[in-house]
Amino acid sequence: MAELTVLGIGNILMQDEGIGVRLMEAAMVAHDWPEEIEFIDGGAGGLNLLNFIEQAQRMVVIDAADMGLAPGEHRLISPEQVRDDTPEHRVSMHDVPFMETLKLCEQFSRRPDRVRLFVVQPKSIDFGQDLTIELTAAFDRLLQETIDLIRSEAGEASLTV
Repeated sequence: MAELTVLGIGNILMQDEGIGVRLMEAAMVAHDWPEEIEFIDGGAGGLNLLNFIEQAQRMVVIDAADMGLAPGEHRLISPEQVRDDTPEHRVSMHDVPFMETLKLCEQFSRRPDRVRLFVVQPKSIDFGQDLTIELTAAFDRLLQETIDLIRSEAGEASLTV
C-alpha cells in the first residue's frame, strides 16, 4: 500500500477536462519519487476508483473543476469544501462522481486519512486532444505547483523526496 497516492482524473479526449491526468503524468516523470508514492491515471473517475481510494493512506487528487474562475486558475481544497448542496452552486468535478465515490468509501469501508484536491479551472471541455491555449500557457506553473504539493504531502507523511 502506497503512503501517498497521486490521482489524476479527467478525459484526455476532451481538451482541458484532461488536465488532471496530464499534470499527474508530467509530475510523475519530473522527479525521482520514492516507491511509497503511487501515481494513478483515474480516467474519468467514478466507481472504478473505489479500490484505489480505499487503499490510499493519503491522497492528492488533480482534476478540472468549473469554479467560475479564469481558465488556468486553481484551488487547493479539501473534500469538505466541495459544495454539493444544489446543482447551481456545485463545483462540477464530473458531476461529482469522485466525491460520491469518496463518500461511499467513507460509508462502507474506509477513506484516506487525508485528501487534498488540486482543481484547475478549464476553458473548454469540448472534444479535442489538446489543451486550450490558456491551459497550455499555464501548464508549467500548474506543474510546478503540483510537484510542490506532492513534495509537501510526502513530507507530511515523513517520506524523503
